[in-house]
Amino acid sequence: MNDNDGAFIGLDIGGQSIKGLRLERDGAISRRAVQTTPASAGRESVLGVVRSVLADLLSPGKALAIGIGTPGGVDKSGRIAGEVANIPGWLGTELGAQASKAANAPAYVRNDGNLAAYAEWAVRSGSSRAFLFIGLGTGIGGGYVEDGKLLSGVNDKALEIGHVIVYPEGRECACGRSGCVEAYASGPSIGRVAMDLAKKYESPLAAAVRGGARLNAREVYEALELGDELAAAAHAVATEALSRAIGIALAFLAPDTVVLGGGVLAGASTLVDDVAAMAPNFVYEAASEGVVFERALLGPEAGLLGAALYGASVSLSREELFGLAERAKGLLSSN
Repeated sequence: MNDNDGAFIGLDIGGQSIKGLRLERDGAISRRAVQTTPASAGRESVLGVVRSVLADLLSPGKALAIGIGTPGGVDKSGRIAGEVANIPGWLGTELGAQASKAANAPAYVRNDGNLAAYAEWAVRSGSSRAFLFIGLGTGIGGGYVEDGKLLSGVNDKALEIGHVIVYPEGRECACGRSGCVEAYASGPSIGRVAMDLAKKYESPLAAAVRGGARLNAREVYEALELGDELAAAAHAVATEALSRAIGIALAFLAPDTVVLGGGVLAGASTLVDDVAAMAPNFVYEAASEGVVFERALLGPEAGLLGAALYGASVSLSREELFGLAERAKGLLSSN
């Protein structure tokens, strides 16, 4: 067995599940694994599942590198350096060292939003020099890749764009502050905005709310496709809040490409175009000139693929990395 034998392992650790894939050097995804996260059982139980998923992915052969995405801040040693609300006790976990020991391979741990950004950048073959990714799901996260390098900040906490305050004294956010963009444009928040506005409308969606329906972004965007006025109002609120946050990002980061992804985009057919039209209103003119707005190319597994690619990037040339990403993207798309 020579130094090139083996594969790149990616792990995505979430509050509900721990997912993994084995990415071969030819781009084949040869194995997948998923197990429920025993979040309430404590750190050691979660680490036990991490080791179990790794063992499953290593059963065909060794790993060349392991990339791991996790919520929260991560220091340069791979230690969890920030509280994670959906995994109690995760703060202080030596995740990199534990994974490396279990797999007998180097492990690289990053914030999950950053790795989703890395995957979206890589599958575009690095065509963007300054690449901003924003993921809209249960929360709002993001990442920024410049010249192939992730912007990390202290403990990988850069690009927590969901907690940019766009309306001081506005809607309460789960972080404890008020007016964060996440309180207006995440999946649950879009539903809550619609429910709060329902009394002003006589549309079918408003009638459903008065009948006791609980809404998420999915229901709002299904109704919007049918021309529902309440859904249009909730979408307008989300669009403006997100545009305000992106306007700030354009001024601070000067990206050439802005990509929107995450579960909310599955139903929001016009969101990217609407944000592209509105965001320039919230920043000086030169900051938005030439900026391209796009939908994500990858689905909910962007972070998982990004983890594997990030681990691979340590030993591969950029051209090899892009080829690997392109082949893996095709396999993910076909599943």
